[in-house]
Amino acid sequence: MRRSFLTTPSALLLGLSLSLSHAAGAQSAPSTWRRSVEASGTVLYGAASQRVLNGLMSLSSETAARQLRADLQTGYGDAIDLVTGERRVIVRNTRGTFGLDLTPRATWSPFAFGLAETSLQQRLASRVSAGAGAKFTAWRPDSVRGGFQEDASLSLALLSEQTRGLRLNDTTPVAGSGTRHRWSVRLRYRTRLGEALRFSHLTLYQPTIDRAARYTMESTSTLAVPLRSALELTVTHRERLDSEARDRGALSNRDGQLLFGVRATF
Repeated sequence: MRRSFLTTPSALLLGLSLSLSHAAGAQSAPSTWRRSVEASGTVLYGAASQRVLNGLMSLSSETAARQLRADLQTGYGDAIDLVTGERRVIVRNTRGTFGLDLTPRATWSPFAFGLAETSLQQRLASRVSAGAGAKFTAWRPDSVRGGFQEDASLSLALLSEQTRGLRLNDTTPVAGSGTRHRWSVRLRYRTRLGEALRFSHLTLYQPTIDRAARYTMESTSTLAVPLRSALELTVTHRERLDSEARDRGALSNRDGQLLFGVRATF
């Protein structure tokens, strides 16, 4: 079960890569595929030495009829106590996502999505979810400035989720696990600040249908500064909350990161 789960995001991206190669070879129409690779991290030092590294690969394709997108993200971090010299892993996660939007350029558009992830800091052995919903785009300029699409949208969806927590030992049952059915509310805003800065923000709130106090929440804000046509410097603040993380043995329900990175798009 574990081996199958870990290979799901990789298999997904492999399948999309093969589709990308096929599309690139077609002579009748230009390719609509876009790919990006981002590497980011932080380093802290003082009473304790910490480092966090993060990698992100993305594939997307958009036409007037549909939009496909897939992401694979990995993170690793460790900390060293300068007094004892002890090193311990504080961050280890993998997340793969997939989405399909129909008529993405319309004011109202239906979509479906899926997610598979693991997380040491939130004590997740696996979390797999899938759902569908509708997106309302309140603002989208007709022109695309500098290859960056600006918009503001609100999405509402229903999803089903299966969560399996990391065991402390073979005999202790894991709380905060099982099947969850959730609402999903997403707010997204993307705009250019002047001629250089590009700002994007996403907030995702997912309470269970039967209990609003049992929820997951994610907030991601990114500033990007283009260096060349295909290269950007990025600063990303990401915060994830899981109301059941401490039940699974995590130190906190909150997991936040401030990352500085470089992104290449081609």
